[in-house]
Amino acid sequence: MAMDGDLGDMVASEPILHRLNQKFKHTHITWITNKKHFSVYENHPLIDQLVDQKYTFLSYLLQKSNPFHYYYNLHLSGFRIDKMTGISISNTKADELGINLSNYYEQHNLLEIALKLCDLEIEDAQPRIYLDDIPYNTPFEKPYWVIHCKSNAGLRDWTAENWQNLVIKIIDTWNVKVVEIGQVNPLNFTHENFISLVGQTSLSETMKIMNGATFFIGLDSGPSHIANACKIPGLILNGDFLNFKTYMSYSGMYKNSQQVKVLFNKSGKAKYLPFDTVWKELCQLIGQP
Repeated sequence: MAMDGDLGDMVASEPILHRLNQKFKHTHITWITNKKHFSVYENHPLIDQLVDQKYTFLSYLLQKSNPFHYYYNLHLSGFRIDKMTGISISNTKADELGINLSNYYEQHNLLEIALKLCDLEIEDAQPRIYLDDIPYNTPFEKPYWVIHCKSNAGLRDWTAENWQNLVIKIIDTWNVKVVEIGQVNPLNFTHENFISLVGQTSLSETMKIMNGATFFIGLDSGPSHIANACKIPGLILNGDFLNFKTYMSYSGMYKNSQQVKVLFNKSGKAKYLPFDTVWKELCQLIGQP
């Protein structure tokens, strides 16, 4: 299994492991990915080995020849370009299925794409996260909410001003504590009920923080898929992404539950979602105190 993809792709694809285990009867599963994503699967009961894909070129070599009985490439053609050689990584299976970077969200969510690439029947399944038993002291006692405000690429972001105003109103309305997670651009904001841990926690620690949260607000990004895997009620702010106007990237709870709202700006990027629209949706999910 090879996926040098984004964090959300990794988490969303988790149910394929159970399906592959059923299909091949307790087989040995090796997952090849960048080491920074090892925490997603290092405690998974169906993963036997994690291999660090230090260079994207490894995907190209495995496409040509590999040491496995079955090799499933979960990249789409053109998703990665090897920096050393300049070779664009391709996926012949995806090409045969007609799934590419310009249409992949038109008919399928991320799990469904992974299932098709693994020759498995499409199903709606709940992704899961398996954490280790090492204690992590969260900055606030429960209950607390988690927010994720800035994506790495910045294509799906809401404005910092709106996020700050939202945090203030959340604290004033529901008297809850709020933890910001992520890797880049923390909010420039201080409050006794708010703490930003952006860039300060490992992926494993971030997952533990999120697993203890009672509510999540974020973008359509890796942490939102973790929230889905942890079954945290949530509000996802969404809008135009590349050439996709509306789409569903989730399976399980974040696709089906009334405790979750994937809120789209149907006339542009998430950046332009009106504050009042977001607040109204949040109040409908949580209920006024």
